[in-house]
Amino acid sequence: MKTVLDTILTFTNWVWGIPMLIAIAGGGFFLSVRLGFLQFTKLPFILRNTIGKAFGQKAEQGKFSGWQAVTGALASTLGAGNIVGTAMAIAYGGPGGVFWLWVAGLLASIVKYAEVTMAMKYRKLDQDGKWAGGPHIYLSSATGWKWLSVAYSIVCVLCMFVAASAQIGSGVDNIAAFGAPRTVTTMILTILCALVVLGGMKNLLSVSERIVPAMSILYILGALVVLALNIQNVPGAFAMIFRYAFTGHAVLGGFGGATVAACIRWGIARGVYSNDAGVGYVTIAHSVAEVNHPIQQGMWGIFEVFFDTLIVCSMTCLSILSTGVWTQEGIPAATLTAAAFGSALGVAGQLIVTICLVLFTFTTACAQVEFGCTTLSRLVGTWAKKYGRIVMLVLIFMGGIVGIGSLLNYLDFVLFLTIFFNLIGVYWRHQEVVDLSREYFEDPEKWEHTKWPRWVEMEEEYNSNQKEVS
Repeated sequence: MKTVLDTILTFTNWVWGIPMLIAIAGGGFFLSVRLGFLQFTKLPFILRNTIGKAFGQKAEQGKFSGWQAVTGALASTLGAGNIVGTAMAIAYGGPGGVFWLWVAGLLASIVKYAEVTMAMKYRKLDQDGKWAGGPHIYLSSATGWKWLSVAYSIVCVLCMFVAASAQIGSGVDNIAAFGAPRTVTTMILTILCALVVLGGMKNLLSVSERIVPAMSILYILGALVVLALNIQNVPGAFAMIFRYAFTGHAVLGGFGGATVAACIRWGIARGVYSNDAGVGYVTIAHSVAEVNHPIQQGMWGIFEVFFDTLIVCSMTCLSILSTGVWTQEGIPAATLTAAAFGSALGVAGQLIVTICLVLFTFTTACAQVEFGCTTLSRLVGTWAKKYGRIVMLVLIFMGGIVGIGSLLNYLDFVLFLTIFFNLIGVYWRHQEVVDLSREYFEDPEKWEHTKWPRWVEMEEEYNSNQKEVS
């Protein structure tokens, strides 16, 4: 058994190096070329038509706005990856890992745009007249390969089981650092998760719509204060990121040296863990959005990665590097961010990180339970959703007990498998994304008032069937 686990870990360390750099960054570059690098050329338009309109959006009764859908997706995206995962990219990959984290984010944003667009194009109306979609639908519908959807669903369920457990484990790690009993803390967080996930997608979106903006603002404000207090070290932090990205770094403080390969491995892996680009499952939340054209929701995919990686993760990285805590001995990688905030703001700084991390990991775990169980229900039947939630809540409790360190490498393995199957379909059918993009950007104003014809037909067909039944 040990030999098998060692083989998995060896393979994981290898695949998250150059192979995944090619798959994520290389594939992202290919899509960027095909789409005219729209994540850069149309960024002002994208920001204006996503976050710029978000707070004025109101959904019809019983439906979800694009903003509500994206807060549900961000509930999964903003998590331990931003605070703990990013710190681990520095601890194990050195400052150079941050550069590769940025590369993954800039190019992966177009990957997320593509997968959200695919999910919107192939979404369906369920028996209650609500939109439902995700990789379990678009992978088979777009390619005609049912096996691809089945393979993805199996590994996605496994990935969600491990990921949700790792999220709670990282939250408990930081609370336990204050001396709180690990078992009691885990039990409380598991019960809170149960209160949300047993209510399904409606509960998740309702909670995330309130928590996600608040926790993001709190964390960003805290990071800005830390950077302001260490402003003289920020230019040096940037210099280290670019210098060590191509040279690695020697043994320093409590962490070992890192080769260039290690910089790439940990930067790419933690970047994807943070922004969820390529994994597909966050499109389940996007698919419920009430918008007029698939691209309108696809643009939120770019915003998510932009906000998650280039803003939140960058602030974490610069806080750690500018305070110098990464060079100090005796600080575990999982609590490196708390140490950085604490060095500048004292106990208040550590509390800010702990509170934000608990909220981040709590909402992420809830979202991953819902996504995992939705995928499971599509795989074996709707009856499995209720039992899947119970099993995942048990696993969440176990993750809280063992902590994130024991789970991270195994999470990387199942994360790779999930991305592998998802990207086969997304890359294979990327022309559909190109065509939809051309259709939308030729006259964006038109789609402010006109609903995509295919969705109109599906709604009319559903309403007609309902009349016949009644």
